[in-house]
Amino acid sequence: MRKPVLVIAALAVTAAAAFAFVKFSAGPEARAGECLVGSSDVVTTGCTADNARFKVGKVLADPNASCPAGDDEYVQVAPKSGGKLCLLPNLVEGACYQPSDNGDSWGKAACAGDETVKVTKVLAAAGGDAECPDAGDDLISIVYPEPPTTYCLSPVRKAPA
Repeated sequence: MRKPVLVIAALAVTAAAAFAFVKFSAGPEARAGECLVGSSDVVTTGCTADNARFKVGKVLADPNASCPAGDDEYVQVAPKSGGKLCLLPNLVEGACYQPSDNGDSWGKAACAGDETVKVTKVLAAAGGDAECPDAGDDLISIVYPEPPTTYCLSPVRKAPA
């Protein structure tokens, strides 16, 4: 009877040690494809959550490594645990955004105002303006190579006064 208890205890200790190693070992706390609440602390959230401002595009083990080159810059974060995260904005198709005050992201906004854009399409490809639905001369595209993402944006005009 004593042997099964010892085996269970040994398995529990092994599982706890493995969990602690994974949780507290060096390296970024987030994985590519996960979404974050902000860029200052690595706090993950579901990508459909209202507070999901960034998506992890690439995780780099070396904090001195470069994020992938593309048309648009990634927000680069060096977590306390080491490494580097290359973040892209988590924009939702059909929603409107304005540049945030600190300039590193976009904040959801009412669909009005001079600096406001509406996301007309989100493509799972690193294309460009040619891939976006026709929005006239005002079309803006934001392209990221990892994960391959193109945001098609259209400026929102102020309502007539």
